[in-house]
Formats: sequence, C-alpha cells, structure tokens
Amino acid sequence: MVKNSVRLHPIDLLRGFIILFMILDHAMVYCSDYQVSDPMAVPGTDAAIFLSRFIAHFCAPLFVFLAGLSAALTENRFQNTRQFAHSLIRRALVMMLLEFTIISWSWSFNPLFPMLYAQVIWAIAWGFLFLGLLRLLGVRAVFIFGLIAVLGHNLLDTLSFSENTWQHYVWSVLHQKNVLALPFDFKVRTTYPVLPIAGLMCLAYMAGRYYQQQGFAKITQQRALLTGVLCLASYAILRGFNLYGDAGEFQVQASLPLTLMSFFNPTKYPLSLQFMLLTVGLGLIALVALKQLRADFSQGFLQVLGKTSMFSYIAHLYLLHLISWLLIPLLGFKFSEMTYGDTLIGLPAGYGLCYGATYILAAVTAVMTLLLAQRYIEWKQANKQHVIAQYI
Repeated sequence: MVKNSVRLHPIDLLRGFIILFMILDHAMVYCSDYQVSDPMAVPGTDAAIFLSRFIAHFCAPLFVFLAGLSAALTENRFQNTRQFAHSLIRRALVMMLLEFTIISWSWSFNPLFPMLYAQVIWAIAWGFLFLGLLRLLGVRAVFIFGLIAVLGHNLLDTLSFSENTWQHYVWSVLHQKNVLALPFDFKVRTTYPVLPIAGLMCLAYMAGRYYQQQGFAKITQQRALLTGVLCLASYAILRGFNLYGDAGEFQVQASLPLTLMSFFNPTKYPLSLQFMLLTVGLGLIALVALKQLRADFSQGFLQVLGKTSMFSYIAHLYLLHLISWLLIPLLGFKFSEMTYGDTLIGLPAGYGLCYGATYILAAVTAVMTLLLAQRYIEWKQANKQHVIAQYI
C-alpha cells in the first residue's frame, strides 16, 4: 500500500522566498544598468547590483537542495525502490522537455528561436536522473557519488576538450558552460553544468533520509544548524585563504565594502564548492529558523508560492516578458522597433528600466504570480490525477 508523504512548512516557506528572489533576479534582465559577469567584477560592480545578484545566488542551489530533500520525504509514497527511482527518471525527462519548450518559449515568445538555454530546471532534471539511477544501485552509491561530485569537482576546473568532439559535448553538459551546435541550425547554452548539481541533490536526498529516519526529532534541527555553521566556517577558511573550491580568488580591496564584495563573490557556473558551502550553509540555517514559525505562517503568500514552485517559476517568466512588451510604448519606443526573432526577448534596442522601476516590475510580477498560483492550487486539488498536476 502506498503511504502518505510528509509536507514540511519550512520547505514551502524557503521555496517561497526563493521564488521571490528569482522574480527579482529575472526582472533585472529588463534593467538598463544590470550587467554582471560570473564571478562579478570587483571593483567594477555597483553595490546595489552586487546585492541583487548575491540574493539571486541562493535560488539555484537551494532549489536543487530542497528538491533532493523533498525526494527523500516522498519516497515512502512508493511500494519499492525501483518504483521510486523510475518516478525520478520520468520526472527528469519531463522537466528536460519543459526546459526546452514551455520555459524556453517564455524567454523568446518564439518556438523557433535558434538558441536554447539549459538553465536551472534542466539542472534539477539531471539531478533527478542521477539520483534515480544511483538509487537503483543503493543508498551508499548515492552518498559516495554526492560526496565526490560536490567536494571534488573543482579539481577538474582546468580540464577541457577540443571543440566539436564528443568529449567536448559531454564535458559541456557535465562541468563547463559552453554553447553547443545542434542540428537544424539550433544551439544550446549549457548555463548550468550538471555534475556539481547532481552531487548536491544526492547529498540533499541523504539529509532527507536521515531527517525522516530520526522521526523529525529536535536533534535533527540542532544538527542541521551545526552543519550550516560548519559549511559557513569551511567557506570562510577556503575563501579567506584561497585554498580550494573556486576558480576565482578572494582579494583584499582598497575599501572594506569592496573587500566584503570580493569575499562573498564565488563562482556560480558551474556551482563551485565555495558557492555551495555559502548558499546551502545559509539555507540550512534558514530552514531551522523557519521551523520555529507556526505551520500556518504566511499560508496565503510564501507557502502558496512554495507549494507551486514549478508553476510559479513558469508563470513569472511569462508575466515579466509580457509586461516588458506592454511597457514598450510607455518608454517611448514603437512596436515596429522590436527585435523579435533577432534577440532573445525581442525588445527594441536601447530598451531598459531604471533600477527603481525594475523593483516595481518585480513586485507587480510577484503579486500577479501569487494570484495565479492561488488559482492553480485550487485547480490542482480538484484534479490531482491530471498529468499537469503530477509534474507542475
């Protein structure tokens, strides 16, 4: 008999915060002053821009970590390990399909746009795929792979292969961000290489198993808090002394604010060990803090966004793009000046919001996303067996 799984409000709350951070990050695409590299240039990046990007850094790794954690908490829905693993593999394939169709189209409004972007949903999908395959081999295989991938992948930072070789294609998916040529003149940018993300999901799954096996006892919260602190301490040592775990280096700057910016500026693509220690460490501490709140805290806001994270992710991308098009005449441009088909978003050359207006755009989009998410929850509760409800 299939058992019911446990739903924990700290996970929904943290996911809700992540959706808000993600809306702000994606709204910045429409800001005229928002140009950042990876890692960010210090000096050279405005402090306000740096802060916005730093907040956004938590989205991808915590999305991945919470996905692995939730996978462990839902495993008891299934009658056996094979059924659980197969469900992860199916979910992975569906998410990959979503990434290159509905999600890609949200950026371009053009199914024939020749550049595809393998972003966070693609990465989570690969995490599920690795987790599903490794789970068939046993829990020990999941743990060992997770440790090796997370702790050791930065040893491979200097490895590369000649372009247009199969090794280059495989390595671009696993560990090196690149643009790859596809048939029919399409290309794909592997924005999120998947090796460290798959490792992180495997470790998150192990954390979820431990949490459940301990019966969600208070001791697990204390150990999660301790783990978070140890992650941050490890980050401080590795970053402060430039020992290991990031392709970039921390450098003392001419002023304290710039020095702090350099210290909190690890590499995101691919997720470096330092990047994961910083973001997941703070994420674990946040989960413990959120656990202290009542189960009904922000039930109509953050928990709605958290419970509908995939839907809210897709919805906010379409809303941002649609609103940006509607603003074209208000910003003094003409629809005839659009670059549809030539650029990803298709906006007129020179289009861009000021920093304050971008925050307003993010806030409006967040409210509209919430309203849609509330309707979606109602529909999903009435249509639990629908294929859309099962995967979004």
